Amino acid sequence: MKRTILFSLILNLAVFSASGQNLELPKTNWQAYGFQKQVEQVGIGYYKSDSTGYQPNMLEVYSFNKEGHIVQYYYRIFGKYESETAKNYVYKNDKLDSINILASATNFNTKQKLHYSKTGILDSITASGVYSNFTDHYSYETSGKVSKIERKHKGGNTTKAIYNHKKNYVFEKEIDLKGGETANYYIYDGTNLFASIAFEEGPTVTFYDSYFRNEFETKVSENPLEFALRYRDLKDKNKEAYQKQLDELQKKSTSKMIQEIPAESTNEEGDWTKRLQIDQRFGAPNRQLVFKVLVYLDGSKSGSTDYDLFFENKVSSIKR
Repeated sequence: MKRTILFSLILNLAVFSASGQNLELPKTNWQAYGFQKQVEQVGIGYYKSDSTGYQPNMLEVYSFNKEGHIVQYYYRIFGKYESETAKNYVYKNDKLDSINILASATNFNTKQKLHYSKTGILDSITASGVYSNFTDHYSYETSGKVSKIERKHKGGNTTKAIYNHKKNYVFEKEIDLKGGETANYYIYDGTNLFASIAFEEGPTVTFYDSYFRNEFETKVSENPLEFALRYRDLKDKNKEAYQKQLDELQKKSTSKMIQEIPAESTNEEGDWTKRLQIDQRFGAPNRQLVFKVLVYLDGSKSGSTDYDLFFENKVSSIKR
């Protein structure tokens, strides 16, 4: 039976799941979320699609005020484990004052309070909740750029993120109560995440490639940071050579595809509105069709979260 994801929802109960990569300053403006033109509201509907038909998996809604600051991120998961999430942003004197997370599973309710210095610089964030009890402390360079973020959990674990702005990467290390350490690197190309490095199962570099619109990981025997930086430098100097080498790297037995977007439609502003997304993170390919509606600040509207049968037919021949 066909079910339509509604774009307008009455938000009563919600659950929040943290997103993002390394520790970073809170994202508040519309540009930080990758939209090409100032938006007022954006809805994204995810549908599982296979030979048996389709069904909605999830809905996301981003809402912004007229100043371009996010005021709410909401998502709803459909199906057996149905839940809702609302992450509400509160501003005072044009500064983010707190982030309040309401949950349909109330143990996920969290309150985050931001603390500023006398000069208006963010000093720390304190989070309180059943599962979220920590304090983030921020340090800065003389230029005003963040140099270090240290998270201290109530249970005793700590996480430190060290920013290297010259080479545009972040080194992050987590230390548990027994002194065990977990390290990761996050390499950026401009403001976009280019690659990450993990060490749990041997040095593994994960690339987030905007040209091929995919995410894949590869095991490396050399210094993984130098390996990733070399590919990023090649991309900046010779995109054609970079694309060729990355394509060859993906085909190696030491590489594994995590997620790809083999088909996409965009509007005249450059924002995508339809996608075929295939996730292979947990083995067998999970095929999803994703539809987006954008309501821009000027009142114009593009796309829809309703399931698009024409797009489904168009991409039906793409298999993995």
